[in-house]
Amino acid sequence: MFDPRSLSLPQAVSRLAGNARLRAALDAEDARLLAWIAELSPPERDGTRVADGVAEMIAVELNISPQDALAKLLLAQEMVNRLPATVAALAAGDIDATRAATLTQQTTVLPDDTARWVEQRVLERGPRADHSRFRNAIRYHVTRSDPDAAERRRQKAQQERDVKTIDLPDGMAQLNITLDAAEAITAFNQIDALAKQRTTTDRSLRQCRADVFMDLILGKNIRRTALTTNVTVPVTTLAGLTDTPGELSGYGPITAEHARELAQHTTWRRILTDPAGHVLEVSRSRFAPPSLKRHIHLRDRTCRQPGCTQPAERTEIDHTQRHTDNGPTSHTNLAAFCKPHNLLKERTTWKVTQPTPGTLTFTTPTGKTITTHPTPYPLE
Repeated sequence: MFDPRSLSLPQAVSRLAGNARLRAALDAEDARLLAWIAELSPPERDGTRVADGVAEMIAVELNISPQDALAKLLLAQEMVNRLPATVAALAAGDIDATRAATLTQQTTVLPDDTARWVEQRVLERGPRADHSRFRNAIRYHVTRSDPDAAERRRQKAQQERDVKTIDLPDGMAQLNITLDAAEAITAFNQIDALAKQRTTTDRSLRQCRADVFMDLILGKNIRRTALTTNVTVPVTTLAGLTDTPGELSGYGPITAEHARELAQHTTWRRILTDPAGHVLEVSRSRFAPPSLKRHIHLRDRTCRQPGCTQPAERTEIDHTQRHTDNGPTSHTNLAAFCKPHNLLKERTTWKVTQPTPGTLTFTTPTGKTITTHPTPYPLE
């Protein structure tokens, strides 16, 4: 029996990474097996994808429900038959099963050749730092591949906005609200900002968010907070010359038409980027006069801790070289970190340096170094 206590910390972490690659290879093998089982069991009735009873047979073998077995079969069919490069990347351990499933599911709305074009664009940049960035890259290229179809899907989805309740145990319930992405982000940011003014030792931020929401619903007199929602739009898109997707901060890629709609109600701020898409300067003229903090938010986009997806607007601005150690308060020595990750290097042996503006090098407790750059505009 394997005993992890025989391993050092670096060895244990390395073993974990190796297991992830092995698991991905097995997931690729499962996908190919399921697709072959489906091919061996052609449908006998119109409106079905596999023969009757096949999902139930898989369910018995895997101890899952027939519904889950059918979902696995259909996903494997889609992936193996339409996205061979995705299966190959999974088999090589370059991506995991979640990324492979997301790429497969989000390209189902596309013709086969277009789906493979998106697949190529996404995979050539690797797995990204986390699932969220990988998913946003897919969404960007799906939108870019057929802007008109993407806009039709958005408009159709808008017609399905709704509010639902979900029963929970212990006398609780969940309110599920589906809105336009910009509306949802604005609503959350407003609730979050008001809740932060109410937190005490007895009431958590989560509790205060719920209280603020109910106060707003009940019409209580609450002084609202001025908010900024960043919408990044290529100037050619804004002028109607191209349909390159825009980006909504805290959400990700949006269609060109959606970006133009939001731009009609936006206070403008000019953002200069280099040819690779990294922020160089945020204008100081009125459009809306930005501060250094705003510059860092726009440059970093999310918390800079590898794998963290907290939007930069909800983070703190941290000195890379401590201010008390004569670290300058400038874009060359500042970065966005959410509160837990802002404290990480103070409480642990994680190290962070910023060799060039916006480029952060992290050293983990095991000695591994990871160099990250701000995700360029547009988000690919």
